[in-house]
Amino acid sequence: MLSREVKNKWTLLIRTLPVVAMSLTLRYVATEVLDMNLTLTFSDLAPLLTGASVILGLMLAGVIADYKEAEKLPAAVARALNDLDGISRRGLHRVGKDASDAHDRVLALTDTIDDWIYLRVNDDELWAARSDMGEMILDLDNQDVPEHYLHRLLRVNSDLGAALSRIQVIRNTDFISAGYALMQLLVGGIVLSLSIVVFSSEVIGFGLTAGLSLLYSYLVLLAKYIDNPFMHGMNLGKGSVADVDLDPFHDVQAKLRQAAQVRSGELGK
Repeated sequence: MLSREVKNKWTLLIRTLPVVAMSLTLRYVATEVLDMNLTLTFSDLAPLLTGASVILGLMLAGVIADYKEAEKLPAAVARALNDLDGISRRGLHRVGKDASDAHDRVLALTDTIDDWIYLRVNDDELWAARSDMGEMILDLDNQDVPEHYLHRLLRVNSDLGAALSRIQVIRNTDFISAGYALMQLLVGGIVLSLSIVVFSSEVIGFGLTAGLSLLYSYLVLLAKYIDNPFMHGMNLGKGSVADVDLDPFHDVQAKLRQAAQVRSGELGK
């Protein structure tokens, strides 16, 4: 069987094949079935091709810039969660208090974030869980944890909220909706126009029709996938070909779970 990486590599290309098949079918019907007298030349398509290329270039440049930022967000979330756990435990140990409750609360938030990323909980449930970190910091203050620990926790908690907010915005909004509409309109026009363009031979006609339809439809899909690299819970949990790597987040989640299991084992002895 093919590995998941190999499948993902070709998934986007495979999803463009229906567009290619439609374009070839339209050309076959126009040239072979209806025997149309084609008069539209390839040079006549130059303005349409140029416009589509410019829009595709602009959209890809924009979504790739956002994608580079999105790649850093799982690590930012992981680092904040790890710091919330570590700083709260050190602060409580400093005053001789048990830190198990703080650890469990950070772990609960971590699991909720994991469920949120995979669409098992909604945005409201995420922010309700995240609000517990503010309550936890207040509880640490009531337990006489030194102020410099509390200040660091507040700063880390703010960084966590900023990273989660950015992920939410990326998931819930398109880069430029009007740009996508124009891009899809131009590419749709190219695919339809290729079916009635006259070429020097039938082989070249069908070949260029298939190649250009594949190229432009592939770039449209690529832009849409890159625009939302947090689709891990979509497509029946299979995600998309452009999802960012969640390993930094999962590593911290595993670390927190392991620490909780070790503590549970020690209590059970």
